[in-house]
Amino acid sequence: MITTANIMDYVTWRGDLTLQHSPWSPVDSLIMANLCYNDLGAQAETRQGVLLRELAPQLPPLPKGTGQLFIQWRELLDAMAVTARYGSIRLHDYVNVVDEEREIQFSAVTATLPDGRCCICFRGTDNTIVGWREDFTMAFESPVPAQMEALTYLEHASLISLGDMILVGHSKGGNLAVYAAAHASPQTQARICSVYSFDGPGLDDATAASAGYRRISSRVHSVIPQSSVVGLLMTYHPDYTVVRSSAAGFQQHDAFTWQLIGPRFDELGEVDKGSRLMDETVHDWLRTASREQRRLFVDTLFDLLESTGAQTLNELKTDKLRSALAMLAASRKIDPETLRMIGRLIGSFLSIGMGNLLEAARHQSQQLIRDVISELEHHQEE
Repeated sequence: MITTANIMDYVTWRGDLTLQHSPWSPVDSLIMANLCYNDLGAQAETRQGVLLRELAPQLPPLPKGTGQLFIQWRELLDAMAVTARYGSIRLHDYVNVVDEEREIQFSAVTATLPDGRCCICFRGTDNTIVGWREDFTMAFESPVPAQMEALTYLEHASLISLGDMILVGHSKGGNLAVYAAAHASPQTQARICSVYSFDGPGLDDATAASAGYRRISSRVHSVIPQSSVVGLLMTYHPDYTVVRSSAAGFQQHDAFTWQLIGPRFDELGEVDKGSRLMDETVHDWLRTASREQRRLFVDTLFDLLESTGAQTLNELKTDKLRSALAMLAASRKIDPETLRMIGRLIGSFLSIGMGNLLEAARHQSQQLIRDVISELEHHQEE
C-alpha cells in the first residue's frame, strides 16, 4: 500500500537534507508559497533581512481565536525554522499592503536560498474582504493593483539580487507570480528559471496572448487539486499537474490537503467531473456577461459585504444577524433594475451548471433568487 503525506510531513521527513543532498523541488516551492501567508514582521522588511531560524523564535504568538489555516501556516514556519534545509533561508524585502481605498491586498517576500538563488513568494488572498474584492475584480479588469505591485516587486527584486529567480504563489499569489513574469522586462525574464502557480486563477486574455507570456510560458508550472475551481478560472495555463487531495470540494484549495508520495506530488491524470463542469459553468457565464455586467455584479456584491462594517470574512461569520441587517439596509439604496440585473446574472450562472445536473435544482434556484429580489424591492418601497 502506498503511503501518502502532506507538506508538513515533507518538512519533517526531508528537513535534514540540504540542497546539496536533495535539489529544490516543486514541493519546496509549494511550501514557500504557504510560508509567505505568515506575518513575517519588521525584521524581514529590511534589505539585509533575517534567517528563518532566527526569525521564528521572535515572532509573537498568534492571538486567541486565530483560524485553523493561520495556525497551520505558523506551524509550518516553526517546523521549517529548525531544519537544515530551510533554517538558513534568508527572508528579506517583505511587504504587506492592505488598502481599502485602493482596493488592494498585496504581500510578498524574497527568500534567498543557500545556493544563491532567490525564491520570490507572492501571498494569496487572505481573509480580508478587500482581498477577495480584488480577486473578483480580475473578472473584468486587468491589471488590478496587486498585479501592478507584483510586477514592480519583481523588477525591484531583480535589481537587488544576483542569482536565478524562482517565482511562487498559491491562490491569487499564483496569478501574481505568472502575471509579473509575463510582463517583466526581457532582462528580468532571462533570470527566471521557473514560475509556480498553485491553484491560482488564470490570466486575462490580453496577457495570455502577449509576447511576454509566450517567452516565459515554458517555465510556468500550474499545479491544481483534483476538484480545482480557483485554478481553472479565466485563461489558465493549458499544461497543468493534478494532485490528489484528502479533502472534498472547495476545501481542496487548502494546500495542506494535497497528497505527496515521498518527495513528489501524488499525481492524477485529470481533474474530476465536478471540476470540469464548474470550469464550463464559469467560462460560459463569463462569455455571456458583458464587462459592465461583471463590474456591476462585483461592485454590488462587495458594497453589500462592506456595508456590514466587517473587514474580514471571519467577522462576517461571527455576527451574522448584524451583517444581514446592515446588508438589507444597504440594499435599499440600490435601484430595482440593478437588483434584477444581479438576480439575472446569478440565475444564469446557476442555470448553466446546475441545469446540466438537475433541471429541478435550476427552477428552485431561480425561484429563490426571485423571492430575494422581491423582498429587497419591498423594503425599498417602505
